[in-house]
Amino acid sequence: MNRILSAAIDDPSALPEGDLDRALELLDSDAKRVRVSAAWAFGVVADERPGRVVPYVTRLAGMAADAARGDGAASEATDGSGAARALAYVSQADPAAIERELRTLDEAAARRCRAALWGQFATRTVVRTPDDDDAPGGGKAGRPDGDRWGWAGGGSADAYDADGGRTRRRPPEDRPVDPPALECGYDRFTPVEALHLGETVQTFKIVYYGPDGDTYPGLCKRIDAGHDGFRSAFDRRTRLWSGVDDHDGIVPVVCWGTDPGPWVVTAYGGTTGLAALGDGDRLAAALWTLGELLDALRFAHERGVIHGMLTPGAVVRSAMLTEPEAWRYPRLTDWGYVPLLREEGPPEPISERYLAPEHVDPGTYGSVDGATDVYGFGTLAHEALLGGTSSGFGDDRDASAAVTDRLPGLEGFLRRCLAERKAERFGTVASMASAFGDLREAVDG
Repeated sequence: MNRILSAAIDDPSALPEGDLDRALELLDSDAKRVRVSAAWAFGVVADERPGRVVPYVTRLAGMAADAARGDGAASEATDGSGAARALAYVSQADPAAIERELRTLDEAAARRCRAALWGQFATRTVVRTPDDDDAPGGGKAGRPDGDRWGWAGGGSADAYDADGGRTRRRPPEDRPVDPPALECGYDRFTPVEALHLGETVQTFKIVYYGPDGDTYPGLCKRIDAGHDGFRSAFDRRTRLWSGVDDHDGIVPVVCWGTDPGPWVVTAYGGTTGLAALGDGDRLAAALWTLGELLDALRFAHERGVIHGMLTPGAVVRSAMLTEPEAWRYPRLTDWGYVPLLREEGPPEPISERYLAPEHVDPGTYGSVDGATDVYGFGTLAHEALLGGTSSGFGDDRDASAAVTDRLPGLEGFLRRCLAERKAERFGTVASMASAFGDLREAVDG
């Protein structure tokens, strides 16, 4: 196995098919070190030449399903099955191929295989991180800079305009294409990447096939707060979210449930977060982005739905593939249920910079309500336009001055959004939207 793994690392494209066949056999080795090395060989080849390992998916899936079959084998599958580990590596290289192959198995075998994959991803991430790029056992899940974006639990915390050098110059003309909704259990979804593994929330990129037979990507969040009170409240809040997700600025809900614990699957978005834009060349993009988010917030409030925990991590931004020069399309996710987690204890991680006073001290400032979303939007606008924390107007004074010179009413707008007491904030999201519209009109050019 050492020889095969070394050859795979040296030149994945030149690895003989016989060596891959032998690695497949060694996934069932009694020695854990051999199983891990065999799985890693599949991962190395999948990373460089995914087409070479896709033909092995059916056999890997069958082996993983068999390993998860009764008599205590399920524990083995979630704690070291070589086939499940190899399948997890391959699934990241070609998620659609994994889902297609699983559909060739009988339903019971496919469920066992998915169960093995859920266990594999939930207990030992195979996601490569900046701090641990080459460890065969995988490194710690999640991003080390996740706290900067508040509680997100999914997506990548990329900077606002991090597009690999691409220049984006205008708003998109199209809107994101929504995936079909389903009514099913979460064992219908196939995990392909662990994005965040926290004590309270686990987030996975998943794939699934819709009623039309096509394969779709999605994001699944599983929550470890399973008492009956939280489950019923989560179900109620998520149902409200699904009732307003026909707005273009709200991430659509694909499916959700409370068994075996609370979980929700949504459309997949490429990046999350907002960062300081600083220079005026991107001011128009920031104002447009915030305007779209504000319209989504207004739409929901008019229908009696509040968000309750607006942080940059609740902003999902998708690139329009048909419009490479267009700004990313922003949408709001995680509606309603995140404040419930604070009642259980602080979920990981919500930076204090994004918490409204009523999040911290409801006895003094009241409960979470529509005014909380006014405060939350203020934190989004502050970070997008000025950077820094909401307690101070910008960490970079020169950049802040460049923005406030073009938006002379910005400081007053933000101070009213971020007022400590609710009575001093904008009375409604609609009135805040009107004031924000006046700000946008003041921008020259």
